[in-house]
Amino acid sequence: MFIECFWYMQGYYPSHSRELALPDGSVEVVINLGEEQVRLFNRENKELLLGHTIICGPHVDYFVIETAKEATTIGIHFKPGGIRMFMKEPLFELLNTHVSLDTFWGATANELRDELLAARTPEVMFRVLEQRLLSFALLPMEQNPSVHYALKELRHSRVSEVMEHIGMSHRKFNQLFKEEIGMTPKQFNRIYRFQEAMRMIGNGDKIIWTDIALACGYYDQAHFIKDFQAFSGINPTDYRSISGRHQNHAVLPG
Repeated sequence: MFIECFWYMQGYYPSHSRELALPDGSVEVVINLGEEQVRLFNRENKELLLGHTIICGPHVDYFVIETAKEATTIGIHFKPGGIRMFMKEPLFELLNTHVSLDTFWGATANELRDELLAARTPEVMFRVLEQRLLSFALLPMEQNPSVHYALKELRHSRVSEVMEHIGMSHRKFNQLFKEEIGMTPKQFNRIYRFQEAMRMIGNGDKIIWTDIALACGYYDQAHFIKDFQAFSGINPTDYRSISGRHQNHAVLPG
């Protein structure tokens, strides 16, 4: 309910030295099992050196991952708001940020990495991750009903339409949604449109940009291009997903 997947990647050494990581409204825990530290760059090309265990907060900005050196990594990809079941802090504090995992989990973050390094197979590693994660669970493990409803409806409805059914002031609900998801309902709605556009681009043999724009809820093609550039830093025509990776990982042009 709260986790999209556990994942493991070994021997990833692509021909490109950097790749784009595009926002999807979720949170990710990443643990590097190699000797090198995780190296990331924000949209201003500022380098972020974060050690071997990090939390990637919910983003409305893209960032860049260095892939020049072969890496072995493992992680947890949470559903939007899912990590709130395992941390007390409001999620908007992590918006557009990367922080070391020990900021929230203390010395346990390094202990967890040591346990993972001692495990012999990815399957054992996943069990270690699951056990450690459950030890941080906050009870009751329930998402706010209004937030849960909004997350489902914002995928195919406008914010104003969703708000009509919630019975809460816009100001109060915006604050609640930011605490639970990390961003405003409007930002999440825009990210979902962006995600749907990437899916359609990736699945389309013959791309008709106006059709994609209208199908994803944009007013017109210009609105679509402007939003796509805001989230990715590139034009839709330059978007190239990376084979074997999630659609949020794309080739960095140039």
